[in-house]
Amino acid sequence: MLTNKSIKLSDYIEYPYLIPSVYLDFDIYKDFVLVQSIMIIQPKLKESSSLVLQGNQIKLISISINGKELKSEEYDISGNKLTIDINQSSEFELKIKSQIYPFRNTSLEGLYLSSGMLTTQCEAEGFRRICYHPDRPDVLSKYTVRIQADKDLYPILLSNGNRKYSGKVKNKINRHEIIWEDPFPKPSYLFALVAGKLNKVSDKYVTKTGRVIDLEIYVESGDEKYTNHALKSLKKAMKWDEDIYGLEYDLEEYKIVAVRHFNMGAMENKGLNIFNSKLVLADSKTATDDELERIESVIAHEYFHNWTGNRITCRDWFQLSLKEGLTVYRDQSFTADLHNAGIKRIEDVSFLRNFQFAEDHGPTSHAVKPKEYVAIDNFYTTTIYEKGAELIRMLELLLGKEKFFNGINLYVKTFDGSPATTEDFINSLIKGAYLEEKNCPFDINKFLNWYYKSGTPKVYINQSWDSKNSILNVSFEQKLGSDSSSANIEMVIPILYSCYSRTKGAKPIVEDKLFVLDKHKKNLQINTFPWEKESPVLSIFRCFSSPVLWESDSYIDDKLFLFLNDNDYFSRWDSGQFLMREIIKTRLCKNPNYSLEDKFIYAIKQSIKSLEINDPLFLATLLTIPGLQELESLFEKVDPINIYRESVNFQILVGNKILEELSLLAKNLMVHINYEWPMGKGERKLLGTTWSYLTLAGDKNVQNNCVELISHSSMTIARAALEALKPIDSIETEEASNLFYKLWRENPVVLDSWFAYEASRPNKQGINVIEKLLSHSKFDWKAPNAIRAVLGGFSKNIELFHSPDGQGYFYMADKLIEVDKINPITASRMVKIFSKWKTYVNKNKEGMYQSILKINKANISSNTREVVELILK
Repeated sequence: MLTNKSIKLSDYIEYPYLIPSVYLDFDIYKDFVLVQSIMIIQPKLKESSSLVLQGNQIKLISISINGKELKSEEYDISGNKLTIDINQSSEFELKIKSQIYPFRNTSLEGLYLSSGMLTTQCEAEGFRRICYHPDRPDVLSKYTVRIQADKDLYPILLSNGNRKYSGKVKNKINRHEIIWEDPFPKPSYLFALVAGKLNKVSDKYVTKTGRVIDLEIYVESGDEKYTNHALKSLKKAMKWDEDIYGLEYDLEEYKIVAVRHFNMGAMENKGLNIFNSKLVLADSKTATDDELERIESVIAHEYFHNWTGNRITCRDWFQLSLKEGLTVYRDQSFTADLHNAGIKRIEDVSFLRNFQFAEDHGPTSHAVKPKEYVAIDNFYTTTIYEKGAELIRMLELLLGKEKFFNGINLYVKTFDGSPATTEDFINSLIKGAYLEEKNCPFDINKFLNWYYKSGTPKVYINQSWDSKNSILNVSFEQKLGSDSSSANIEMVIPILYSCYSRTKGAKPIVEDKLFVLDKHKKNLQINTFPWEKESPVLSIFRCFSSPVLWESDSYIDDKLFLFLNDNDYFSRWDSGQFLMREIIKTRLCKNPNYSLEDKFIYAIKQSIKSLEINDPLFLATLLTIPGLQELESLFEKVDPINIYRESVNFQILVGNKILEELSLLAKNLMVHINYEWPMGKGERKLLGTTWSYLTLAGDKNVQNNCVELISHSSMTIARAALEALKPIDSIETEEASNLFYKLWRENPVVLDSWFAYEASRPNKQGINVIEKLLSHSKFDWKAPNAIRAVLGGFSKNIELFHSPDGQGYFYMADKLIEVDKINPITASRMVKIFSKWKTYVNKNKEGMYQSILKINKANISSNTREVVELILK
């Protein structure tokens, strides 16, 4: 059990007061900020009840109710709670004056200092560091905010909503003020304030109804030139949401601020998004093609939250995936519509398998709708976000697009301006699609198991061919975990499938049919044509129709057939990934399958011929080997160094076998390197992929070419060159890294990628390299991006981090203890790199275990303590 007190869903009680309006007054001074809050409070109950407010590191000055100041005995401050006995059954005004100290706040929660500007992060529970308040998502209020500050130090003063007034403060030298008003009720976690020296880049967007919206991005001086991509992305997102969901922006202005010191990627504060600068400041010179697409996606994600998260929020934090899973699904759909839907699906599945599946199988596994937590910050996970998005995707597949959108429309209409639950959302979808639950073609309670149960289901598939009647019989069996509590759980698992003829030119016999596995065991009968004398090839879980693992009795030759012929991007890629995993696994088990290797190499050569011109991006994707997390999942006892080395050896094997084809590819692709994104993206991706094979195969010309291109190419090409050189630890690798550093040493956003590169590449200096990076003059301990770059990069330096003497683990433990003292959220997320310690071979397992114990014995935050105890449990 966790030693810290956990918060349980079963203990949820509705807050006994409504707070329809909040007025906040901020006076910013040199060392502190005076905060005055005026809340209009309406009791929900006739009988008197204590008013409990949350506050953290706040100096209380005074409290008054309806203008009467309270004596100290009329309220109680215990820990981080302020309790006031209320003897009123009607509406009253509560005024609280207090003082806070953001200039010494290193947690990056609440109000804090970043590069000279004051900024906020209130999700999940940061608002209580600003003023006393219930600080829970089911308390929604309309906010009016006044900010006063020195005009020279803080010329820009921003908050949520629309600007209502700005001017000089009377009788005060060089101080100015501004008033912001947000007409829509919102929870406190969406409050935002920014004050500092910032420059504004402006644009406008005209909605479908003809309203003109002012778009503004605020950045530090000199960064204005990097905002064009973000503005274009925002306008694309606004139009897409109008076209696809019929949702229009509701305020007069939409503001984005780029902040260097930020725990998250971005925050959807109503009308004032605050972004990690890495996800705003970019062009083709400073960001790769993948990063530009990610920025476009994140800009869209935060904008889409305006409706799925802001206008409709979650009732409590157990419903976090209600807003995040749905909005991730929306941003994934946005990217798929704008670019290549097949490739986007593969990218999302690859991420899910390498990270969320690993989380599902580790000690920090939790349900999409968890039952309890100690620190809610620990639940901003791939399960909540990416797995949550997969559940929405399954619902659209099960309902059909038209019925799905009918349900979405009903959900928006019903819960606009209100907090909602997961069940509210599901019920709205079903009611909007079918009017009554009884008309729904699948069992809703079984589907809800996806939200309530942790773990990744596994489906077992067996086929039998009835040649006499030309019928393929397929049996399915589903299992969720091996413990007794999961034995009787049945999920609703949609399975999209096709069948291909072996004899009729690899044409589909049955195409994109839906089968729903909603029992432990269920059979499918596929009728084919009388002339089909051989068993057809079954393509299963097309488009990755359910987030499951599956095991089939299909033959290796079936996988080779699908790798060459399947018309579904995901299924074709997945077949290739299966074959690569199989080859690497047999080599690790000292039993290489040379026949399979030869057949796979032939299939690769055929794919190059058919795809190099027509679909270079897909070809690059097919040539990308499985991630180490996926490879590790193949073994009960994981030897990380051997797995890493064998994956590199596999690349060398392939590179040498198709050296001629790769060399010709690389030569032909060079003409596409300078096209503006997204033009030429596929060619650049394929060029980088060919380089990664050729450098390992010892091609000196390519290695030298990679060095030369660092100085005069796009960021995509420069970083592809670096990645290609990384595993070989050569003079060229060192030269390329030094060139990259000299070019970008004054750009902290880009320099983070160099820190990550240096920390992750093989070297002969061991831990000393990591220590030098952490003490580097350009390294910023207060910036989570920088910490993640070095320590995250170090964790990917397989032979160094997993060194058999355990020194890599102990070093990481020491550094995470240090990080925890200044930023518990970052530390608690990074400590999860130890979560799979039980799966490793003994030489690694023991060192990792002792390192976790070391962290556990230290004086660490409740955030990190919760994760460590789960890992040790």
